[in-house]
Amino acid sequence: MFDFSYTLTVVILGTMILGGIAGMLGTLLVLRQQALVGDALSHATLPGVALAFMFMNVRSLEVLLVGAFFSAVIAMILLDVIKNFSRIKFDAAMALILSAFFGFGQVLLSHLQKTGASAQAGLSRFIFGQAATLLVRDVYVIAGVAAFIFVLLLLFWKELKLYIFDEAFFNSIGYSRRFINGLMTFMVVVIITIGIRMVGVILMSALIIAPAVVARQFSNRFVFNVFLAGIVGATSAAIGTYLSSTAANVPTGPVIAVVLGMMVIISVMVSPHTSIIVRMIKNRNYVIKIKKYRKLIHFYENPQKLANGTDNYQYFLDHNYMEKERNTLKITQKGLKKIHSIKGVNYDEY
Repeated sequence: MFDFSYTLTVVILGTMILGGIAGMLGTLLVLRQQALVGDALSHATLPGVALAFMFMNVRSLEVLLVGAFFSAVIAMILLDVIKNFSRIKFDAAMALILSAFFGFGQVLLSHLQKTGASAQAGLSRFIFGQAATLLVRDVYVIAGVAAFIFVLLLLFWKELKLYIFDEAFFNSIGYSRRFINGLMTFMVVVIITIGIRMVGVILMSALIIAPAVVARQFSNRFVFNVFLAGIVGATSAAIGTYLSSTAANVPTGPVIAVVLGMMVIISVMVSPHTSIIVRMIKNRNYVIKIKKYRKLIHFYENPQKLANGTDNYQYFLDHNYMEKERNTLKITQKGLKKIHSIKGVNYDEY
């Protein structure tokens, strides 16, 4: 049923490793509310690829990726400068950097295309990626970089978690915000640099952000989110790579992005606690409870105005939600628990 050639196995292995570590790293960006950073930096790598080829005039992948790395670093520096020394909002700065760098990259590619060099170098493949050309030595490089990033995550796990969830306390105990922010930026730039060849500059952000979004639907625990995002990223990359191999002339990056998009939609629809279906059911049950117990709730909020007789409250008397004491209606402990449960209040706090 599944035909895995040696070349396909190598490509799937490479994309799985990239998807796994990108998903883990993307969890930090999503929780930090910087999801667009990956998108901006991935687009910012395109002019670096073109300039590296123009100045070095070689097809070496290593040279092109070095150009992409420095281009992304420059983009991140500009983002920090705009954020710290101007009135422009951070999201607006990211949109500006994304469009400006990507537009500059397209201008450079157009110039190279006129000279005939673009087709020879295959620079246009960096836009959507081409994982099919992945070699065994490339997989070793990806695995080495992924292992390096994973070690950094383990070494600075406590600091990263504290920086994400309580930056004020992080600063108050003497940790360096600039260092930890630079570390996160460095890891993101490195992952984007090694991934743009396979997934492309346009869709690399999907491989970083989508797995974290899926993981977020199933747990509020940070460690579980990180490792589940890694599993989702690796699995979607493997599925997308295999599907792209069965279709002629379809780049791997877009197929992986489609698979990730489907996973996000499914997780949003069926996750056990936060899915749309679960929320619809909870809202429906809430409406039913409100209709059923509205008289009890109204009595709780306005006991003097509404206690005109027992006929309207006979159901609640029969089920021990209320009791009659000296011709006066009173809500029982069972009734109070029911009211608090409907209102979402923890009864034990009272």
